[in-house]
Amino acid sequence: MIKKSTRLRPVERLAEKKAVTATEKMVSARNDHGSHKTKLKELISYRLEYLEQYQSRAKVGMQSGQLQQYQQFISKLDVAIEQQRVVVAQANLVLEQSQTHWKDKHSHKKAINKAVERFKKQEVQAVEQTEQALLDERNTQVYNQKNNSS
Repeated sequence: MIKKSTRLRPVERLAEKKAVTATEKMVSARNDHGSHKTKLKELISYRLEYLEQYQSRAKVGMQSGQLQQYQQFISKLDVAIEQQRVVVAQANLVLEQSQTHWKDKHSHKKAINKAVERFKKQEVQAVEQTEQALLDERNTQVYNQKNNSS
């Protein structure tokens, strides 16, 4: 008869594999989210620098064509920043989902491991009880033989 702990090994390995995959996906989602946030910060910073440059040149005076180019470019940066905010929000959702998925898979793996350990403990106890019963029986036989011989 195959032990319960042995029968659960494939399930245990599968749960481990799923937990590892979930971890990899979560790490990837975290990295993506971080890089998207970094890009957003860079865009905002670049916009501020460009706006300061625009303001300092406007004080000195510039032609209307240059003024329009600055304004158009700042508008394009504003659009890019809003688009990047959407990307960051989406990446945040993906990250949250991957964290939830990881927690589920990790909890499942822990539950399977706990069950396997419980079965192993029960199996050891059963072996010990059997050995103790055999030892008790043998001791009883030896005692009975001594008493019958005397």
